[in-house]
Amino acid sequence: MNLKHAALLLGLLSVAPPSLAADTTLYLSPKGSDQADGLAPRTPLATLQRAMDIAYQTGKAEKAAHVRILVEEGEYRGQATRVGSPPAGTHVEVAAAESARNKPVFDGAGKADTWFTLAGPTQAGATFTVRGLEIRNYRTAISLDGNRSKRDAYITGGTLRDLTLRDIGQIAMPDKPLSTAAIRLVNARRITIADNTFIRIRNIQQCAPLHAIYLAHHASDNRITGNTFDDLCGSPIRIRDASNRNQASGNTFKRAEYHSVFDEWYCDRSVNPKCTKASGECPSWGNIYSDNKVEQSNPDAMARPTSVRVQRVPPGCVPDAAGKGG
Repeated sequence: MNLKHAALLLGLLSVAPPSLAADTTLYLSPKGSDQADGLAPRTPLATLQRAMDIAYQTGKAEKAAHVRILVEEGEYRGQATRVGSPPAGTHVEVAAAESARNKPVFDGAGKADTWFTLAGPTQAGATFTVRGLEIRNYRTAISLDGNRSKRDAYITGGTLRDLTLRDIGQIAMPDKPLSTAAIRLVNARRITIADNTFIRIRNIQQCAPLHAIYLAHHASDNRITGNTFDDLCGSPIRIRDASNRNQASGNTFKRAEYHSVFDEWYCDRSVNPKCTKASGECPSWGNIYSDNKVEQSNPDAMARPTSVRVQRVPPGCVPDAAGKGG
């Protein structure tokens, strides 16, 4: 190699910072600092929000990056994270560090409302994974917020796996309004919710509005498998408004107080003046409940675990129209 080519190569290498590799790992620790770069276990970040911000910056620079955020064992108090879709082609993964013997704990401590909010729509090829953590003492643990009024502005490509959700709902913040979900999907599609444990998902004042998993407003083609639900006072899985072809299988429900564990409902504006969706809502079709167990629960739920509360099908709400595009 001549000196001219060597100098050119050296110049190119100096332009690309080492932090922008195609696969990047960021580190989070209870002892970390958001002034650190997060690129090594010895220089960890302190908050998931800062780690996600860096992950998104990396994804935008690389166009097709896999960014892992490894969470060290310990307790993270009062954190709340809110982001939009990962950049196009980016897979963002939040997971317990391999060295963790116990699940890292995010504790809302009665101060933080929702632990993790991801707003849509999803950019092309973007995916995300959250796994191996414990989330406790929040009104809501995870909210995937697509646009309920624009069917094509949806969230997709997500996996929520091996999480422990404990003391979620108004039980965590008794002075705050009712909670409606531990995990909420609004116009979110093809999301996998698997091998998670839900413990004490409860409101203080009114239980019926609270659900461990709430699929609403075109939340379709989602898979809920291998989860354990224990000590719940509202319907564990609620399906609402043209949320079609969802499947719940291989789950175990214990100490569920509601009269069903898997139910469908929509807000009918013709009979309920409190409905807020301007375009109106529709029933849901094609949802499947199979091979689940209901134990030590409301006798009605044990005898007949599913419920469909649909009084009528409003004009324009037909299976093909409601199911089109999700």
